[in-house]
Amino acid sequence: MTFGELFAGIGGFSLGLERAGMTCKWQVEIDPYATAVLKKHWPEVPKHEDVRTFPPQGDYSVDLICGGFPCQPFSKSGDQAGAKDITRGTLFHDILLLTEALEPEYLILENVRNLAGPNHKHTLKTIIRRIKKLGYDIGKSPIILSPHQLEPPYGSPQVRERVFILAKRSDIGGLKIPEISNKIEKSKNKKYVWEAKEILIESKTAKLEKYTVSSDIKDLLDTWEEFVELTKGHDLPGFPIWTEVFKAKKPKIARNFPKWKKDFLRKNYEFYKELNNDKNISGQLKLLLKKIRNKKFPPSRRKFEWQANSAFKSPEDRTLKKLLIQLRPSGIRVKPATHYPALVAITQTTIVGPEVDGNTSKTYRYITPYEAAKLQGMHDIDFNNQPDALSYKQLGNAVNVGVVKFLAEQLTAEVPS
Repeated sequence: MTFGELFAGIGGFSLGLERAGMTCKWQVEIDPYATAVLKKHWPEVPKHEDVRTFPPQGDYSVDLICGGFPCQPFSKSGDQAGAKDITRGTLFHDILLLTEALEPEYLILENVRNLAGPNHKHTLKTIIRRIKKLGYDIGKSPIILSPHQLEPPYGSPQVRERVFILAKRSDIGGLKIPEISNKIEKSKNKKYVWEAKEILIESKTAKLEKYTVSSDIKDLLDTWEEFVELTKGHDLPGFPIWTEVFKAKKPKIARNFPKWKKDFLRKNYEFYKELNNDKNISGQLKLLLKKIRNKKFPPSRRKFEWQANSAFKSPEDRTLKKLLIQLRPSGIRVKPATHYPALVAITQTTIVGPEVDGNTSKTYRYITPYEAAKLQGMHDIDFNNQPDALSYKQLGNAVNVGVVKFLAEQLTAEVPS
């Protein structure tokens, strides 16, 4: 079988479909840095820059079209007026035109989880209706799938929910899309126990020094480790801890505050009172809070999101050194060393505690681009010695290779002989 990849990025769909036994016939990608990576791995495959002018003259017919498409909102007014296709002017409209022209047997489209959320009901409904109108069997609901929900060799320890839309030309026999979707749902319900260290393949290399956290970040994490150590006699709450509320004076709660903020302020004040009433730690707590304020940590780093109770049998065992850490705008989030948070195309690269993989430096460090690539099933990718920040960004924008391979095999398994 042959396929073409739209919005190719660094070739996540191409890698996945090739591993499912298919052959890439063309790729479309507008970003020059991503295209450079594509050319490194698929030098013989024709490249095109703009989906709006694709295909040029020649035979570009394929059995399957795939792509993680940008999802612009569609006009509701156009739908109601019935004057023209409401997708016109969007890149999804260009996918429709290409599908109509090439008539592939299959479509696999990918988008962010929010596409299946309540705010995008109109958009999703339009997508499904328009694909069906072209003569394709398509389910009423998309498939929502994350790599951590699949067993090896397809899965990986990354929580990365994405929406996948599968479509099959209606004149092809075999299972219908709803039946294929049911098979996929059953497969993802199998519980495989992942460990974060499974992708940490560079733990004992000299190159690791480059990915060690800065002294400022280490100081920050050491300070919060003091907090975790100090409060071992208490359950750490699931809500974000805001140290600016840790004062004797009750916080002001304005009427116009949103409900979630009012709740957080009240809960934090109550938690502070609980800790401060513990005579064994109240004095040390005040010194630690003074230390946090004197260091002038940014507001987001004075917030702490503890999501790791399941990682320890007892509060006495708690330590950041055995956890995965993200520095987020909402605070410092710590999680068990099982599933990594989803790779994103911004600077929130996961920090690994020194006891997660037993690395010899005993320091906190970021996962490397190669390790991030392994999370995405892209361990064969050569990034052309480009800056790490660009590689992280490209991986954060990429589709997971193992998930693509799994979906493609399920979709095409019932092809009549």
